[in-house]
Amino acid sequence: MGNDVKILDESLSIRNGHLYVEECDTVELVEKFGSPVFVLSEKMLRSNIRRFKKSFEDNWPEGKVTVMPAIKANVTLSTRRILTQEGAGVDVYSPGELMAALDSGADPEVISVNGGGKTEEHIRNSIKSGCRITLDDVDELYVVEKVANQLDMKAKVRFRVRPDFPNLWRPTAFTLELVPIDLGIQAYKSGIPTEHLIELGKQALKMKNIELMGFHLHTGRHHDTLWYWEGMMKQYVKLIATLKAEWGGYEPKEVSIGGGFPIPRDPFGRMINRADAPLFMVFFPIMGFLRIFGDKARYKILSSVMQLILNRTPNKKLASTIEEFAEATMDSFRKAMLKHKLKMNGLHFQLEPGRSLYGNCGVHLSTVTKTKHQKKPIVWNWVLLDTTYFFLTGGTYEQHLHDFIWANKPEAKPVMTADIVGTSCYGDRMIPEVRVPDVQPGDIIAILDTGAYQEVSASNFNALPRPATILINGSSAEIIKKAETLEDVFRRDIVPDRLKTVDKLSKAV
Repeated sequence: MGNDVKILDESLSIRNGHLYVEECDTVELVEKFGSPVFVLSEKMLRSNIRRFKKSFEDNWPEGKVTVMPAIKANVTLSTRRILTQEGAGVDVYSPGELMAALDSGADPEVISVNGGGKTEEHIRNSIKSGCRITLDDVDELYVVEKVANQLDMKAKVRFRVRPDFPNLWRPTAFTLELVPIDLGIQAYKSGIPTEHLIELGKQALKMKNIELMGFHLHTGRHHDTLWYWEGMMKQYVKLIATLKAEWGGYEPKEVSIGGGFPIPRDPFGRMINRADAPLFMVFFPIMGFLRIFGDKARYKILSSVMQLILNRTPNKKLASTIEEFAEATMDSFRKAMLKHKLKMNGLHFQLEPGRSLYGNCGVHLSTVTKTKHQKKPIVWNWVLLDTTYFFLTGGTYEQHLHDFIWANKPEAKPVMTADIVGTSCYGDRMIPEVRVPDVQPGDIIAILDTGAYQEVSASNFNALPRPATILINGSSAEIIKKAETLEDVFRRDIVPDRLKTVDKLSKAV
């Protein structure tokens, strides 16, 4: 294709017949750093955080806005330092995440320590560091008060709330079953039920070493629409107004709306799988009925029908933009605040995007090791990669159907339907039932939108060493997390002396 350039997004382009991340040829990245490998675009990460900050600030002139990315989505220390340079706060969950946030130089005033079941040591470190503590359990307020009194320091806290959302009646994306969002939110473990919160708030306001800063809400990615965020803000503010009335006119100094905004090429797979379910419900009885025609005829018919049914397409419809989510969310929030006569001037507004911040910064590069084909009894094709869905565990759990590009021949035309599978001994159907070109061993696939919840959730199933992570900055590519070795995989194992000699098994019993 000569020197033509096809721009895919801010970080991805096709040039000279190859896929590029910023100014780096992905084929050359594999040659240099090996395969599989995670690749992150610094340009995209900085662009995303700036867009979140500006768009919410533009829609909330009443007070300060802080973007507090969830470090759980990508705990790589280098990316966290980039976000600190951009002035971002941090949403942390565990002691390890807190350590990473503090190591990045983030301002403790905008570090939110979230999660249930915090240990006293974790709480103590959070108070001593000057971080916000988001109270998640009914008894946690009293544990924080105890530790704060021991330290003779004031703990800054806010309550994680659980509003009712009867207005969010559409199906949640977290289940294959048709479960309404409001029921899905009720089943989620996090947050303090309102029935306990009313009395807890009254107690918190009396405690000398507790400063109640405000409220925190996080419901996650139940739906990919503006409608979801607009409806969530209405009920969130309604609960804040209820608590104000119960607590003698209390006005929060800060509120967080959490995260859950979708990635632009939203790969959330349960919605895709749910769409296929009716087809199989109808077709399953027919598969049994076909037995009367004999095995040969049955398989021939099945093969023809399956070629029509089993043809998935990764999501091509882009989600609303960051700017559109900001405008819709803040408009709904402001209208609800006005309706309930709550103070807005000076209110510190916070949000905690994770997947939507990191997701489209990352691609996962992997090399085809084998292809396999069969025509009987049913036509099926497999493309085997040198990676595994155990390296993309977050997406596997959420049944992502990632978009993908063949990095060394990105404009090759599809010729067949195949399962793109991983190298583990599981089924490892990474991208099942999709159209692929005539791929051969040595071809390189780029699995898109893997910057959030993927590398951080990777495991060592089958004793597979986890891949390296590469940070791209223009034409430079740097290792920011080393690939594991086989020695690394077994480094935590300790073999007792009595088991080191195995030639005489009878002595061990």
